[in-house]
Amino acid sequence: MTQSPGEQQLKTHKHRAGLDSYEHTAVCGRVTTTFICRLAAMTEKQKLSREHEMMKRRNLQSFQEDILLRQREFEQKETEMRSLEKHVNFENENSRKAYYREFKKVVEASDVILEVLDARDPLGCRCPQVEQAVIQSGTNKKIVLVLNKIDLVSKEIVEKWIKYLRNEFPTVAFKASTQQQAKNLKRSNVSVTQATAELLSTSACIGADCLMKLLGNYCRNQDIKTAITVGVVGFPNVGKSSLINSLKRARACHVGATPGVTKCLQEVHLDKHIKLLDCPGIVMATSTSDAVMILRNCVKIEQLVDPLPPVEAILRRCNKAQIMEHYGVPDFQTAAEFLAMLARRQGKLRKGGLPDTDKAAKSVLMDWTGGRITYFTHPPETHTLPTHVSAEIVTEMGKAFNWDELEKGNQEVLSSCPDVQMGFCMESIGMTQGDHQEPHFGLQIEGGSGAEPTAEDKTEFMEDDQDPEFGPMTVEFKSQKVNRLPVSEAAPRTPSLEDIFDVDPLQQGHAMLAANKKRKKKQKRADKIATKLSDTLTSAMDFSFSDP
Repeated sequence: MTQSPGEQQLKTHKHRAGLDSYEHTAVCGRVTTTFICRLAAMTEKQKLSREHEMMKRRNLQSFQEDILLRQREFEQKETEMRSLEKHVNFENENSRKAYYREFKKVVEASDVILEVLDARDPLGCRCPQVEQAVIQSGTNKKIVLVLNKIDLVSKEIVEKWIKYLRNEFPTVAFKASTQQQAKNLKRSNVSVTQATAELLSTSACIGADCLMKLLGNYCRNQDIKTAITVGVVGFPNVGKSSLINSLKRARACHVGATPGVTKCLQEVHLDKHIKLLDCPGIVMATSTSDAVMILRNCVKIEQLVDPLPPVEAILRRCNKAQIMEHYGVPDFQTAAEFLAMLARRQGKLRKGGLPDTDKAAKSVLMDWTGGRITYFTHPPETHTLPTHVSAEIVTEMGKAFNWDELEKGNQEVLSSCPDVQMGFCMESIGMTQGDHQEPHFGLQIEGGSGAEPTAEDKTEFMEDDQDPEFGPMTVEFKSQKVNRLPVSEAAPRTPSLEDIFDVDPLQQGHAMLAANKKRKKKQKRADKIATKLSDTLTSAMDFSFSDP
């Protein structure tokens, strides 16, 4: 069947219309899909934008709430601290008043006042308010300066200080006993000029006989038939209680290396003729900086808030090379850098491996107060009387004592001082002022008798630096290296007869006992090392085999 031309055109037109419709549908479909994808992306973006904005508002709100919370906590802590500070100040004020009353009792009850001074800085340990209080209390009271811890400085320095101080008051060289037993503390009765070096290097007290003779001469010159009362005063940790224990030859008073051990007056009877009164330590004036008080061991290191300033004061007086060698740290530029390296070396770290510089600084201060870092000062070249001491007072004080016997006793004691090589010496700036809050005596008292460091190793010279408050001084480091004897110089089984023959015949028994004691210590140490070595070798060679 044939199609007419009209039908053919109509069919062609429909075919073309179908193709156009298909293409149009495909294009519309593609457009719709693209539009939907873009719309979905835009919607997701708007959603994320809204969430981000909400999160920002939420973070800002939480941040503001956190700030307000911290502010409230800070204000609460400030209120509590102010309340606590008022309470602590009230307690401290009451304690100071109580300490002052104890000091006043000591001055009023004593016939002789022993002002204990640290031989490393005697002038800095003198308090003019204390001496003025004794002078104003009556002409019948006498002042005696006791130069303690003479084993920590050289003989030359002690001689210069005695020569300087005796222009004002009688001065006695002294070394307190460092033994720890409760009774029978050793006191050297052997003449120091005849004693061996082994006897002089012990922990026995030196200078007690000279001080007792001085007090006995005072009783005879004053024609005292009954008994005298002797008060012991001074700054914290100069060795007041240790001096009393050495004279008593027993631990009659508690001692410690930190201030605040002695809280109240303590009465100790040496014999029926002499009674000693131990007094709490004197507090420095409030104008004295914290670093000066810490370096003079008048403040407990555990209670420090910022230990960096006193460490900086120590580093200013020390040679950097010696510091690096002593603590095993590399070169540094500042005190903070030094403490950071020292903290890493000593393993004192905080969270995250950060160095704990506070603990490192306190360890350095412990070395200072423990005697591992030693120092000394040189007396002024020319002597001038202080304002509170006149020539008449010096003459009146000197009449009650036998100066010839005192000079002879000091010379014997000085023979025991180490003749170590000391470095550059400088002059001290003067006395340390006490607190001026009491109307009569102008000082305050705080518990603080201390024990001397026991280390007596040879020291190395350190450079010095001047401080307007603490005063010029020479700083040294105790050597940490142990001098090991060669095999040929090992401890003999019997005492060396050559050393004993050189001693005076009357003192050979004491020399023999000292040599035997030293030999036993060396032998015990050698046996202990041999036992450890034997156990180590035995455990290393102990092989166990199981049966097949």
